[in-house]
Amino acid sequence: MTAHQIRIQDLPITPVDMNSPIPLYYQVEAELRALLNSEHVSADSLLPTEHELAEAYGVGRHTIRTALSRLVNDDLIVRKAGHGTVVKSPKDRKQFSLARSFTRQMAEMGLRAHSVVLHSEIRSIQPADPHALSTKVGVDCLILDRLRLGNDEPIGLQRAFVVLERCRGLEHTDFANHSLYEVLSHQYHLVITEIIHTISATIADKYHADLLQVELHAPLLVVNTSAFLENKEIIESTVTYYRADKYEYTTVQVSP
Repeated sequence: MTAHQIRIQDLPITPVDMNSPIPLYYQVEAELRALLNSEHVSADSLLPTEHELAEAYGVGRHTIRTALSRLVNDDLIVRKAGHGTVVKSPKDRKQFSLARSFTRQMAEMGLRAHSVVLHSEIRSIQPADPHALSTKVGVDCLILDRLRLGNDEPIGLQRAFVVLERCRGLEHTDFANHSLYEVLSHQYHLVITEIIHTISATIADKYHADLLQVELHAPLLVVNTSAFLENKEIIESTVTYYRADKYEYTTVQVSP
């Protein structure tokens, strides 16, 4: 049986935003991931070619290849030599990808993203702070603690250290309703070109269990994130404790 070929003109593709702080292949991956879960794409069908996707998104084929490789590693598509890229059947569990902003991830899952700001302060970066900030010791940073929610369900508990050298006044932002990356991009014109995730596991203590509404000692995923600007300068280091009872969290390292 011949697989159904999806025509590029049948997909509601939005070209990438060259001014976004999110890397180009992250943007392509995010939209393709959403399309794979939409009515526009069915299991066992063939995606358009790399060339067609590159033209539609306004990027090079290497960017498309990188985005597709990440989806292959997440077991959402399979690339078959001589046939093309085939869409796999969706998994039963929702996948929460680290490749996109929290706000966009929630929107793609049909949930309303919002946050509760638990604590906010400005102080200098100290040697005991995350190692990724070791080159910024003594520099002012914004420490932002937020409970991240999808609709009214707690998803993650997050502490962010944001270097303030190039974004003075950031502390006046309403982070209950605004995305940090969007503010850095639109208000301060800072472009994030690399995001590194390190993932480990832990169990919930009383503090995490109460805020995330899970049982004491429930499994949690700990994600340490470092975001870098075009000049390789670090702008943010974040640690987030995610619930592991309802969602899967995936990340893929892609070779250049």
